Amino acid sequence: MTDQTGAPGNDADALFDDLPSNIDTDVFSVARLYDFLLGGKHNFAPDRDFGRRLLAIEPNGRMILQQNRLWLARAMRVMLADGVRQFLDLGSGIPTQGYVHELAHAVDPAAKVVYIDNDPPAVSHSNYILRDGANAGAVQADMIDAERVLGDPTVKSLIDFDQPVGITALAAWHFVDDKDDPAGVLAAYRRTLAPGSYLALTHATIDGATGDIVRNVQSQYQAVMKNPSPRTRDQIAGFFEGFEILEPGIVNLPAWRPDRPEDAEGAEHVWFYGALGRLAAPA
Repeated sequence: MTDQTGAPGNDADALFDDLPSNIDTDVFSVARLYDFLLGGKHNFAPDRDFGRRLLAIEPNGRMILQQNRLWLARAMRVMLADGVRQFLDLGSGIPTQGYVHELAHAVDPAAKVVYIDNDPPAVSHSNYILRDGANAGAVQADMIDAERVLGDPTVKSLIDFDQPVGITALAAWHFVDDKDDPAGVLAAYRRTLAPGSYLALTHATIDGATGDIVRNVQSQYQAVMKNPSPRTRDQIAGFFEGFEILEPGIVNLPAWRPDRPEDAEGAEHVWFYGALGRLAAPA
């Protein structure tokens, strides 16, 4: 069954009898919004209502988030091929629909993954999804509080910072306001990382012909949550200080190492940039 937007229907709004009690199905969640737009099942009526409003402004919304996940798969392929076996995902939302732990464990079931999100219901929902695995967990913390995240017992038990780590931040860093020093926060994480670690980041941009659409989407978010901050390529480049940005650089998602040349067609309509940076050994 599908709804009018083409996503799987979810009339019962209670797919699981044993959901954690702090998940309020009557309150909007950006984590569940993304799940809805990706065609997942971990979403409820307020999330779908907001998602439909966004799709009325940007009909390509589903495709853009699908491209975000496809980009992650390609970036994970690079990191895993380089031997990275532990990942810290910042601003994770709900890890469904082929996310970091699934991609990592498909290559190595012993790979370690920790998800970080500041939304208690999203973290509860995440740990519900991860409940059968010992090598992945979710932590409630604000991703911009690097000291708190890095000192968390779950993070410390699963992640060995003496070995390379993949830091992933997918469609999350544009929710960090300039006053919170997004580049400085990422630098705090970088200082804990061993050589060979990576930063994988996707970020909404106001560059290009889609700028007006992005601003209209931004105005919708203002009514329900912290105002997102889409940025330019140069601003996003500043987040990679200390990392070598791998080819092809900071580009629209489909143009980043597409599996087939035709997969990059229409990349200019995807108003997210993606980039992968590798931390080299100190000179």
